[in-house]
Amino acid sequence: MRTISLLNQVAGALGKSTMLAALATASIAWNAAALGVRSSHNFPSVWGQPARSLSRGSSRMMLSIDEEIDFATLGETGDTEPVGVLLLSVGAPETPDDVEEYLYNVFCDPEILTLPPAISWLFKRPLAWFIAKSRARDAKEAMKSIGGVSPQLQTIQAQAEAMKDALADRGIDGRVYIATRYWHPFAEEAVKQIVADGLNKLVIVPLYPQFSLSTSGSALRVLERMLYSEPGFPAKSSVVPAWYNRPGYLSAMCELIIQSMRTLPEGAVARAHILFTAQGLPRKYVDDLGDPYEEQIERSVALLHEALSAQGFSNNHSLAYQGQFGPERLRWIGPAADDEIRRLARQGVEEVVMVPISYVFEHMGTLNEMDREFASLARSCGITSFVRVPTLGTNPAFIGALATVVAEALPDLSRPSMQQINAGNPVSLNMVNEYTRLYTKDQLQLVPQEQPWGFTEQAEVVNGRLAMAAITVSIALSADPTLKAVVAMYRAARGMDPA
Repeated sequence: MRTISLLNQVAGALGKSTMLAALATASIAWNAAALGVRSSHNFPSVWGQPARSLSRGSSRMMLSIDEEIDFATLGETGDTEPVGVLLLSVGAPETPDDVEEYLYNVFCDPEILTLPPAISWLFKRPLAWFIAKSRARDAKEAMKSIGGVSPQLQTIQAQAEAMKDALADRGIDGRVYIATRYWHPFAEEAVKQIVADGLNKLVIVPLYPQFSLSTSGSALRVLERMLYSEPGFPAKSSVVPAWYNRPGYLSAMCELIIQSMRTLPEGAVARAHILFTAQGLPRKYVDDLGDPYEEQIERSVALLHEALSAQGFSNNHSLAYQGQFGPERLRWIGPAADDEIRRLARQGVEEVVMVPISYVFEHMGTLNEMDREFASLARSCGITSFVRVPTLGTNPAFIGALATVVAEALPDLSRPSMQQINAGNPVSLNMVNEYTRLYTKDQLQLVPQEQPWGFTEQAEVVNGRLAMAAITVSIALSADPTLKAVVAMYRAARGMDPA
């Protein structure tokens, strides 16, 4: 089998992370949010592919906005069994009073290695408490500046409702759930409801167009643990790691960009500079851990520019990143958005259209950093027109793209596992486990390549407990004269040497 768990790749990569880079990643979660599988579980091993099932031998990349999709037949899976759809997001504090606890949850994430493993078990929570305390004040003030309420969860709930309707239009009985990483509703809450509803099939869709170890990776690791520990977890699951190259997503983005450009003064549309912006990431994740985020962001820009040019908007464009923080020695992917705005102003650019390409809902990263800080900087640099493109929200074309992602995953979830095995198709290891009763990691007993030396693991446990009991009795007899006297009396009564 060439099947490799996506989450195992994530775990291996995160294990190489340093304290500084990991702290930065935890802050990314805050900037992107607050500032603002027993049987056939399909975890793709190829970065950037759309919904792909490992029970099939191939999948197709959607790299062109011109591809045609037969929406009418995507949901024809041969059964009417309800399908669970789990939307993943980083989450956000709902009010300023929630900020400190939210930050504490972020830095308690075991996937964020804030300390060396040898001491992490002892100091991780105290350090998380310290960081939350030190950063809470500024974060609260930023949140209050936009009204004191985060719109993130409300928007995701609206997206979930719209997606349910879009699935119904495709003949799919979809039950849409929400799981956020660091605030309610947590993944545990969502999975508990999924189990209570008795669903057998689940499609997991992160609400991040591009994949990163720091966002989708952390959330998927939680779900993988629950896959093996939560009784009743849907028997067949599929994950969509990224969907930045989906035609529906690209067309929806183009529509919003063109609408925003047309709000510029007459004659300024043709000379406006399009500035694509995305959440930043420490460069160490890309260079050392192989995170595909930067590559997928750049590909997103290329696809959008191609689509805009096809509609007559071939404006100059550039890419920048936001949300960087921390010491100067910590390198981030760049350039930084504020530096790019200054550069454009020095070149004489007077009209800028800012496009957020890594966010699909409004939050502090858009409402505060873009609409307030970047807009103010642009004015101070001499840029006369600054327009920020809104996020996708419940845009029908965007919701339709997500519904299509789900629909494409259903044929493999609906096809009987043994049918795929009999057909000789590549399948996931967990699908084979279904027919060999190897359901969990604890139950998985592989035949060794050679006979191991020594006791079995169970015998070693028993032996260790007996040894500890003997040591305890020996210490007690040495320290307690009364016990010594009792033993001496017993030995004398049996005619044994009292020594």
